[in-house]
Amino acid sequence: MTLLLAGNGTLNTPYKLNFLDDPLAKSLVYLNSSTLKTKLPPFFENLNTLLDKLCFFKFNRQTSKDLSDIIDWIEIGNRTLFVPLNVKICLYIFENSY
Repeated sequence: MTLLLAGNGTLNTPYKLNFLDDPLAKSLVYLNSSTLKTKLPPFFENLNTLLDKLCFFKFNRQTSKDLSDIIDWIEIGNRTLFVPLNVKICLYIFENSY
């Protein structure tokens, strides 16, 4: 089953994941309340911090490093938080260029 969490990007933070207002993101806590209640908000806050640094208008090397940091963080989250609950998170980034 795939669950899609809503992002609410703006001009300054185009890839922000709105985990405080997204009811589905909040409901992830109920998969394992004892573990995720304290660990899920910092996980999403750190993910948003990494996503804030992501810009495809930087040099290719810096963009690659920023993407690598995001992927590493998601893999850490999968190993420590989600895979033990039989859940896996994936990140899809859509860049809409005008």
